[in-house]
Amino acid sequence: MSSSELNTEPRSQSKVTFRGFQDVDKPRVKDLLWRGTTEHTYTLFKLFLFRKSTFLMMSTLVVSSLWFYQSVMFTLFSCLVALLLLYIQCYSKFVYYNILRLNTDLKNMKKKYMDEPRNHFWVAEHNDTVIGTVCLRQDENDPALAKLRFMNVAKNYRRLGIASRLVDIVKDFAIQNNYSQIILEPGEFRYAARRLYEKKGFRLTAMEKYYTISGYTYFGTLYSLELRKHNIAERCLSKHLGRSELGSDERP
Repeated sequence: MSSSELNTEPRSQSKVTFRGFQDVDKPRVKDLLWRGTTEHTYTLFKLFLFRKSTFLMMSTLVVSSLWFYQSVMFTLFSCLVALLLLYIQCYSKFVYYNILRLNTDLKNMKKKYMDEPRNHFWVAEHNDTVIGTVCLRQDENDPALAKLRFMNVAKNYRRLGIASRLVDIVKDFAIQNNYSQIILEPGEFRYAARRLYEKKGFRLTAMEKYYTISGYTYFGTLYSLELRKHNIAERCLSKHLGRSELGSDERP
């Protein structure tokens, strides 16, 4: 698949290249995906922190510490330890997810994505460094269904249209390979990503429970994009252009 370019001026004076994954990209891709996942720890921590159940837990801790130990310093220390444990619990969820996918989907990326004709893995590259990723993979049970996964752009390169371009590349590839639908599952608090997908025509179809921390249930969202209408429109356009060319050849 040929690469394409996106001018990121004025923030960057050079261009971002979009191309297929190569084995040499593997370390940088894994690092980028790891950072892209764990950076949401603080967001998840804040969501849990302001839950009613967390407030009740902290209030109980404060009252009980003051009652039994009658020490403000010990009470503050206990609260800090409780918050630290909560943060570690949030972080551990992302670490577990990363370790899981490093040993499954990302273990042999070339075989799973580049050697299969209807699968593909793309990277966005700037100054010989991978700064964005996305992939499309056929569903195991439905050959007409494709899964968009591993969408991520390095923090310093966001809001430059790179993610938007990656989604467009995925959509074009899915249409060319006769998929009827694309699905993806961003976390509920990935607000910017969800807005992008909605702008690109994806629709929220379901929310699934992932896990619960301190009384807060974290949901994963399921988005889908119907491609049948795109395939039909493309065929009609091709047919129309074919007729137009035929008609122009027949004119004297």
